[in-house]
Amino acid sequence: MAHILNPYADDQPEPKHIVLRARSGEAVSANFTLQDRRGRQSAAEYLFHLYSTIKQKLDEPVLDTAAPSPDDQAAMQRLILYSAGAHDTMFGTFNASSASSEMPEEERNEFVEIFLLACATVIEGQRITVDLQRGLVTAETA
Repeated sequence: MAHILNPYADDQPEPKHIVLRARSGEAVSANFTLQDRRGRQSAAEYLFHLYSTIKQKLDEPVLDTAAPSPDDQAAMQRLILYSAGAHDTMFGTFNASSASSEMPEEERNEFVEIFLLACATVIEGQRITVDLQRGLVTAETA
């Protein structure tokens, strides 16, 4: 019996676990369950906005005018590493203890949660690690 694939069928919920290791060695992590894949483009645009805003504030040229496709995993990893690295260096955003961050605690917690959700949304895999010490984003399936 042949199976008919429906490209418009709803995706199954996908559990994601993400860890971000700061340069200090401290880590923040989160667990999410993505209900579908419809938020991938919005997450890519958010990450591109962070990337381009940081580059502009540092007086660096922004050569791209639009967010890359969330399917371009190498581009997503570059945006994530650049934005996370800049935030980690400038504000200590990803240190596990908020006392070592230069951001107000509530603002920091909100930013970390949204940033990790965006990363988990665009990076394929269920166990994701963003390692700022090694400059790598790795992902594994369950």
